Amino acid sequence: MNNKKYKKRPGLRQALFMLLLATTTLLTLTGCGQVFDWISERNLDPSVGVVQVRGLQEDVSIRRDDYGVPFIEAQSLQDLTFGIGYAMAEDRLAQMVSMNLLARGRLAEMTGDIALDMDIYMRTLGIPQIIEERYAALSPQLKQHLTGFAAGVNAYINSHRDRLPLELMINDYQPEAWQPANTLGLFVMLNLGVGFNLHEELGFLQLAEKLGVEKAAYLAPIYPDEPIDLAEANKLAGVDLSGAESPVAAVKEQLEYLAAVEQKLKRINGQGIAASNNWGVHKDKTAAGATLVANDTHLLLSHPSTWMLMGVKSPEYSGVGITLPGIPALVAGYNGHIGWGETMVMADTQDVFLEKLRERDGKTEYLYQEQWYPVSSRSETIQVKGAKPVTIEVQSTRHGPLLNAAIKGKPKHEMIAIPASSEFGLALSWTAQFPDNTIDSFFNLGKAKTMDEAEQALNGVGFIHLNVIYGDKDNVAWQVTGNYPKRKAGSGHFPSPGWSGEYDWQGYWGGADTPRSRNPQSGYSGTGNNRTVAADYSPRLTSSWYYPERSERIMQMLTQHGGGHDYASMEAMQADRRDILVAKVQQLWGTEPWQNMIRDGVNALPEQQQEAANKALQIIHEFDGEMAEGSRSAAVWGGFEHNLIRAIFMDELGPEDGHLWQAFLAMNGRAYSGYQDHLLGRTQGSNWVPFWDDINTADTELPGQIIARALAATWPYLQQQLGSDDSQWRWGDLAFYHWQTETTHMLPFLSGLKAAAVESLAEYTDRGPYPAGGNRNTLNVAGYDLGSDYAVWNIPAMRMIVDFSQPEPLNLIVAGGQSGNPASPHYDDGIQLWLSRKNRNLPLNDAEKVKAHFVNERVLHAQ
Repeated sequence: MNNKKYKKRPGLRQALFMLLLATTTLLTLTGCGQVFDWISERNLDPSVGVVQVRGLQEDVSIRRDDYGVPFIEAQSLQDLTFGIGYAMAEDRLAQMVSMNLLARGRLAEMTGDIALDMDIYMRTLGIPQIIEERYAALSPQLKQHLTGFAAGVNAYINSHRDRLPLELMINDYQPEAWQPANTLGLFVMLNLGVGFNLHEELGFLQLAEKLGVEKAAYLAPIYPDEPIDLAEANKLAGVDLSGAESPVAAVKEQLEYLAAVEQKLKRINGQGIAASNNWGVHKDKTAAGATLVANDTHLLLSHPSTWMLMGVKSPEYSGVGITLPGIPALVAGYNGHIGWGETMVMADTQDVFLEKLRERDGKTEYLYQEQWYPVSSRSETIQVKGAKPVTIEVQSTRHGPLLNAAIKGKPKHEMIAIPASSEFGLALSWTAQFPDNTIDSFFNLGKAKTMDEAEQALNGVGFIHLNVIYGDKDNVAWQVTGNYPKRKAGSGHFPSPGWSGEYDWQGYWGGADTPRSRNPQSGYSGTGNNRTVAADYSPRLTSSWYYPERSERIMQMLTQHGGGHDYASMEAMQADRRDILVAKVQQLWGTEPWQNMIRDGVNALPEQQQEAANKALQIIHEFDGEMAEGSRSAAVWGGFEHNLIRAIFMDELGPEDGHLWQAFLAMNGRAYSGYQDHLLGRTQGSNWVPFWDDINTADTELPGQIIARALAATWPYLQQQLGSDDSQWRWGDLAFYHWQTETTHMLPFLSGLKAAAVESLAEYTDRGPYPAGGNRNTLNVAGYDLGSDYAVWNIPAMRMIVDFSQPEPLNLIVAGGQSGNPASPHYDDGIQLWLSRKNRNLPLNDAEKVKAHFVNERVLHAQ
């Protein structure tokens, strides 16, 4: 067993032991569990009984099932939203509060300076202003809806002031009254979480500084059947990215600072993660003659889960499905008529513009089409718990806020990097600037009774870019949502010079003009963050599609099964762990040129290494691609990939802890990668793509030589990780799931007593680790940092199947428990269910079945 995977940080524990010996005033950590239990248990409410509340017209019923999932029923929409607010706060108040503070750039008010850089980032993006602008544009009906929800949340807060959730108690934080506009902030964070091109562009800048723009472009390929985006990269060919006066050199500290901030945001918000599978099967291709819709969204492995389950019923709005804490609407699910689920489009809706800046008469100006213009500026003051307030100056050009300006304001806090004198800025254009009706549209989607009504509702979703697959008993459809920028030139894949105006945005497109289909001739629709349109589709949705293997496996399994699909075949697809990249590699390596090249590479190794390489090669040739946790062959494949990516790229992008390697790994996890593109045999004209050669040797290596090295390294590497007896090697002893709270995820950014306290808290709040199966390419995804470690961070955060042949069509689980309270039985009871790769039915249509399933009733009684 590989003890490293448990991430217990023995060095930290030894330091903590010494600290405890030397510091008698430190809280005795052995007693913390009892204290945590006492706080958490006080926060628990009974699942049955009557609660007297103010603000209701009539009583509201909150029934819960054996997993704590609520079904909320009211006689009016206003009372229903109140009940949703109360039940949601009961389950996830701490999560709601922390996400709202993060969205508003106020998290440091609760957690102190650990969150200051994230607050600065949010304020720089102008998210608090976006929230208020979008709330002001809501329909009166929706404002009333959110006001009712806020009243329910506040009724819970006010009755629990002396027994708040654990996270709020240990931070000594009293939450403010929930505001109706807070829900808008969570939608904005959802958008930010599924937008990632900003990270790719910043990573590209750093790589291009060292490698040049053309070579760096090979680390951000579009798709295996499309050419490398050299035309886009050459936008920057006239900019000296490696010279002393280069934009990258000038803002290098800002780039590294932003990378650190984004790492925190990734852990908290899932920012920049490729997410999800969905598919639909038309009734003609099913055994029972009724449509099937399936969805599993891929998000961070977090605890509590990103999603929560909920059933709701009123005369105006009913359904069962998933939602986000703080959003009183179903994001995916079934409403009695329509079932729907979504994946990321991978939309490129964020562009970085390099700006030439100068200081003149104490003011900052930027160059645009040979004229100098003053930047706009605003001051932001951030309250920091336990410290003085921090004031920053946020500067903007016509292209958007300057990201580096966020850390140039005065006064500077000690945590914030102090940049060198800079002549360049990084301005961000983002589709958040465009008006839309996303929130209203999501509510309308939940109320849709027909396919046409669902399509019309989705036309109004502008701020979130999704592949929605939806259907009723007789139909199935796919539709892209969102607003997309119209660019004068370029694709937006890589950063653009801002001073020429050549790459400016000219408004946006979207709405009813997005790609879609209904009842396709094949009978199947499916997406997996893949390219869903023709390579030359215009206007361009994105250049950053995810690896194609998941979507290919979806269609492979749908078509192989024939016309008899049913619930069982849908569940089997969601459980599938076959990586079809393995078969592609086997086919490539079986061709004569590659077979000879790899054989020659192995034969050139020392004899002992030849033996190790041949053993690994034989297993890979015979491997069926099933990444099961108990598979020895999967462990060999996983170990080989770890060594191959390092063998190809580490010589030019290392060291391992350097910013280039980290940028490269991040890009690999967000879109189709340079690693997989090399592995699949891309050529550069008549030459091999550039990174196969080891620059540390005098010779020019061929792919076969680098593959041979990786094969030879795999065996001793796995012996070190898993032990000398290779018959006992198992993939699940490398790859693992670990349910950790967002507090635990902050450990890398803490030290001393704070780290010790969080370590102690983690022993109480975290669950696992558990052996994992799958990888980045499998339908049952298990994404980890390839070439780094095997800690799985990208998982199916929910799994849903809507089987319209059944009286109660919806089957749905989330990756964890319903409750955020560690003392609740529903804090972690969903983990084993999720690990089983099975699903469970949640009724809606039959009142008696609802009562039989949701057996525990609590009534909010109107005073």
